This record gives sequence, structure tokens and C-alpha cells, in this order.
Amino acid sequence: MSIDFVKWYGDPLFHSPIQKGELVTHKIEFRKDPLLGHVSVHSDAICGKREIMFPPPDENYIKKRIIETQKTCFLCDGKWKHTTPKYPEELISDGRLIKNKCVLFPNLFPISNFHAVVMMGEDHYLDLDQFSEDLLYDALSIAFEFIEVVTRHCPEIGYFTINANYLAPSGASLMHPHLQVLGADRPVTHHEKLLRRSREFFEQKGKSYWEKLVEEEKVRGERYIKEYNDAHLIAAYSPLGINEVLGIWPHIGSFDKLRDQNIKDMSKMISETLAFYKSIGFSTFNFSCFGEKIGAENSYSACVLRMVCRQNMVPDHRTDDYYFQKLLESEIMVISPEELARSFRELLLSKK
Repeated sequence: MSIDFVKWYGDPLFHSPIQKGELVTHKIEFRKDPLLGHVSVHSDAICGKREIMFPPPDENYIKKRIIETQKTCFLCDGKWKHTTPKYPEELISDGRLIKNKCVLFPNLFPISNFHAVVMMGEDHYLDLDQFSEDLLYDALSIAFEFIEVVTRHCPEIGYFTINANYLAPSGASLMHPHLQVLGADRPVTHHEKLLRRSREFFEQKGKSYWEKLVEEEKVRGERYIKEYNDAHLIAAYSPLGINEVLGIWPHIGSFDKLRDQNIKDMSKMISETLAFYKSIGFSTFNFSCFGEKIGAENSYSACVLRMVCRQNMVPDHRTDDYYFQKLLESEIMVISPEELARSFRELLLSKK
């Protein structure tokens, strides 16, 4: 039994004014995700206009936005102590969770039964290669501590995700680095689909999809990036977003089973991925981390981290999420997963 990495091709034909009216064709590759079924498209023509679709970050614009937004940032200069809400003391005795320079507090505008924000340090802005393992470890540690606290007080709240938007093109309303933790009694759309398809694969094949995926990607080698003890980092075969990588804990199904070393591994994985994103010319990102329902026992679930780049920080940036992604639920690959993984491995080797 093996995973079916499906792909097919198209070759549109037209007279191009760029080529003085000559008849030209372009090779298009379509890929289908083996578990969820979404389609991603790789085109030589699209790759050729990468800098038009994703212009490099504008450093002067970024500096301007740092100055403008820092003036009103409610997290900077200790203002969070007076401007952020608190949880009831029966849930968290001091209302907030604090670990070194990271602070967790309720979101003023919640979109889930429990919706927490984690302030990631005191710096208002960080380049992607400045998200240190220590900072990420502190932030993730209190995120997972919060999940433990909530499930202890409200056992019916069993589905959690840990998420990040960084900078305005990613959807962030706040420049200051932060995470968001969502918890509810039912999973959101993608989370539910991930769990359901994982179960269906196990029922049909008799083996965990995530275990099999890691096994096959390690053997193939072309998209496998690095092993982090119990975790594995690979470039997504059919990405959901630009430059998507997957962090997979194939033998750990739910967040309550993650141990301190797993959180350290996750912190290192994220830190190295963000540094890689910067090295290939990107300045923003999203990530979401999923797991099975807290306390669930099965043989098919895994903790999974999805990380993607978003449009760069430039004035009047063009969205990278339009009808093709939003309504047709497909994605464009400006860098092939194989090239992405190869470049990532080369960067890691250069730092040894």
C-alpha cells in the first residue's frame, strides 16, 4: 500500500503579443493532495512572473509602518498590563498566563468559545530570521498550558488550534508578533475535514495516513526536509498556500500528548522555517497547528503544523488570496515543492 501522488498536465495554446504573435504553449502541472483532494497548479509562466506576483519586501515601507503602528500598539512598553483583558480568576488565578516576555490573555473580539492571544515578546517588529527558538518556546508553552487549563475546567471543549498571522498581508490587524489559540466543542471546517479524512484513510488502508506519508517522503527524499526527534518537516506535495511546509508528529495524535521536548522541537522547526522564508525573499506568514480532540485515543491522528508565506510587505499590496484560492479552493505554486525542499535543505546544511 502506497500513497497516490496524483498529477496531470495541460498545455494551453495561444498567439502571444509578447512573442510577436507567435503561437506559444505553456506547460501546466496539476497536483491533487493525497488526503484532502485539493488541487494546486504549477506553471512555468507563473514562475516567470514571480516578482510581479510577489514583489520583494519594501524595507523603507516596513520601517515607516513600524514607526506609525508602534505609537498606538497596546502591547508595547508594558501597556499590555493595563490594556488587555483578563480571564476569570476561577479559570486563571491572575487572569493572564506569563512566561518570561510572553503573555497570554483573552481576545477582545473572540471567534470561538475560547480565543486567546499570546504576545510574543516586547519587540514590536521582528524580521523572520529573528523569531528565536527561545521566544517561540515561551509563546507555545503558555499556549499549550492554556489548552490544559481550559480542558481541565471545561472538558467539553476538546478541539484546539494554535495559529499565527504576521503582518498586514497575512491578515494581522496588529504588527506586534503574536499567536492566537482557538478552542471549541466542535472543530472548524478544515480541522474537521483533516480529522475525518485521516479516519477514512485508516479505515480504508489499515494504516495512519501521516505515518505512511512520512515513510514515503523520507524514502523519496525530494520533498523531505528534516527530522526533529518525533517530528518531520516536509514540503507539501499539493500546497494549500504559498511555499507550504508541513510539520508532522505522526505518533502523537492530540495536543495533550505533546511533551516539553515536542514543544522545543516545534519551536526550532518554526524558527528555522521562518528564517528560510526570509532567505527566499518573503516577509509574512501564517501557520496553524491541529490535533485530534483532547483525550482521544486512536491510531490514525497526528499533530500537524501547516506554515505558508503570504504577500510581501509593500505599499498597496496585492492580495495573494483571490477567486482561485478563496472560491475554487485551489492554489498556485510559484516555487515547486521539490525546489522548495532542496533550497531549505541547502540552507540548513550551510549553517552547520
